[in-house]
Amino acid sequence: MNQQIRLLQEPTDSVERSIRVPVLIFFGAAAFWLALGSLFWLLNVSQTYTPAAWWALPGIGWLSFGRSYPVFLNCMVYGWASGAGIGVGLWLLAKLCGTPLSRPSLPIVAAALWNVGIGLGILSILAGNGSGKEMLEFPGPVAFILFLALLIIGFWAVSIFLHRKPGATYVSQWYLIGAFLWFPWMYATANALLYPFQIPGVAQSAIHGWFSGALLQLWLSPIALAASYYFLPKIVEKPIYSYRLALFGFWGMAIFGGWTGLIHLLGGPLPAWMITASVVANVLMMIPVIAAALNFHLTVRDSFEDLRWHLPLRFLLFGGFAYMVWNSLGALISFRAIGHLAQFTFVPAGHLYLGLVAFCSMILFGALYLIMPRLLGRDWQYPWLVKTHLWFNVVGLGMIGFDLVISGVIQGFALQDPKISMAAINDLIQPFLLVQNVAVLLIFLANISFVAAVKLILLLPSRVRPQEPAAESSNESVPEVSIA
Repeated sequence: MNQQIRLLQEPTDSVERSIRVPVLIFFGAAAFWLALGSLFWLLNVSQTYTPAAWWALPGIGWLSFGRSYPVFLNCMVYGWASGAGIGVGLWLLAKLCGTPLSRPSLPIVAAALWNVGIGLGILSILAGNGSGKEMLEFPGPVAFILFLALLIIGFWAVSIFLHRKPGATYVSQWYLIGAFLWFPWMYATANALLYPFQIPGVAQSAIHGWFSGALLQLWLSPIALAASYYFLPKIVEKPIYSYRLALFGFWGMAIFGGWTGLIHLLGGPLPAWMITASVVANVLMMIPVIAAALNFHLTVRDSFEDLRWHLPLRFLLFGGFAYMVWNSLGALISFRAIGHLAQFTFVPAGHLYLGLVAFCSMILFGALYLIMPRLLGRDWQYPWLVKTHLWFNVVGLGMIGFDLVISGVIQGFALQDPKISMAAINDLIQPFLLVQNVAVLLIFLANISFVAAVKLILLLPSRVRPQEPAAESSNESVPEVSIA
């Protein structure tokens, strides 16, 4: 196999065989939702830049910006990131607990419910039946289907953790168990308070803001960090630098992560203490972020030469860097003076993309590149697809992050000046919208390369990996590395 995507090629064991089917279902479906979400992302940025052009599909109501944007966001959050994250979490828990799955039907049923629910939710949005609340657009019955899937996954995760083999507890297990318990509670609470019970007035905005922040900080982030804490030591063949530092980061995330979402409601009719708590939480989130970044750096500091050949490691390290940038930007815009300037600009969108796509998605990409060949006993068919995926994403994400932040700052200062008309502001940001289109096009092509690689390894027959001479396989048998 091409040395540039040499993976953790240990023989597939009974634990992996027991979890193979549900994990591959989640991965295959996540790749589909990624392709669909990327297509709608390209559509809605085109509608922002040239709404009258034929490629923006003007005059088609069910594909208008008001529907294409939530379809993109829900495909990326629930279809791709959550689906792939659940698959990665199932695999990691099974491996770390060392217990074969006795009832694979449970996660298979959860995978079916999850993806059927997302499909129904996307159709509901396209039909105009979305709620209008970002990342909570799915109707009540659809949300209930997703909640049932989350309950099954949470039950399985706790069960396998309780029946794990004796030995050290990995910090990845802490992050995964936390994520699988926090998210069903958050999702059920937010949907129940906003729909069946319909709490009155501005409290709805507070609940929505709380959920939006916690969705990334207490659901997708713990899964991404769990994958990093597992794979980085495995790749460099060293234990994690500090177990205590890792747990410090975990508890910091658990304490502060749920309070970060209200900064987008600065100036709203909410109690001052709620906004202040969110501002403080965003600033204090830098403590667990620095702890994780320091731990990762000290673990791999003597192994950066591996970047020359190990493409999944590049995905993981890029995602770790984006984790720092994303939280640093969140802390910066939480200050009231800066927040009021950036609140109604492109900066919040850039902040969201950094967390969802640059951080969580890049780490999940790296994890899938490492896991799928082990589950299937095959190599990736065309290594150039992996290279294309990496570099197009790196360039596209760098462009869109820089572009949206700079254009948002210009937009914010212009909005502060009553002498500048909206037409003039639109003219100012028009070049930045063009750059955004180019960046999203690159990310779209990158994601299509990934989806093609996934479909090829799933569907096309390929030879099973042969045993290679020891001199050529120094990275073949990486032992289980305890981080205790």
